[in-house]
Amino acid sequence: MDDTLEVRWFVHGTPPSAVVDWIQSLGAEAETTRTDLYLVSDDPGMNVKLREGKVQTKHRMGDRTPISFGDTVHGIQERWGKWSFPTVEQHHDLFEDDPTGLWVPVHKERIRLEIDPDEQPDLLDHMIESDPAEAKIELTEVRAEDHQSWTICMEAEGDPEALPGTLQQMGNYLFSQGTPPELTQEASFGYARWIQTLQSSMEGSTPASA
Repeated sequence: MDDTLEVRWFVHGTPPSAVVDWIQSLGAEAETTRTDLYLVSDDPGMNVKLREGKVQTKHRMGDRTPISFGDTVHGIQERWGKWSFPTVEQHHDLFEDDPTGLWVPVHKERIRLEIDPDEQPDLLDHMIESDPAEAKIELTEVRAEDHQSWTICMEAEGDPEALPGTLQQMGNYLFSQGTPPELTQEASFGYARWIQTLQSSMEGSTPASA
């Protein structure tokens, strides 16, 4: 199991060029595009997806708690336990035709920066964590069921005890560089909640609370 503490935001539409320029100025680079298959769930605290011949699951642990990075970036941090299992088959048939209606293909184009623990002392005046976790930030364009959004995620992954300090300190640092977008708590949730929101908007119902 991998432990991660993350804050994610979703905004409808395509990312403004200013947001792309900002995250690229941090050193983030484009990754290969891909399509993941997400299992539709009524539980926003459980995330199941098929990716590149693997089943990946995330389970939210503990409460969702507010966090801020400066005056204009406010979100909800969530701790997740992550597992990954290889599948016997690639499940290409599900990507092409899902008779159950239980899976949603999500196309992703991601720009990402990873900062190793040994790189962080050179960026910070002092260290909250003497042995920090890995820090990551990403901007991803996502498309699902004719809906397009962009999502930013700030994440710390590694030793559970080092996650809160790493997330707070590296988030403070990264969102203090240049002109980051304004992000709100109302837009802060994970992929399962986003897909649930899409499904609800199509059906005209109200999604379950996060």
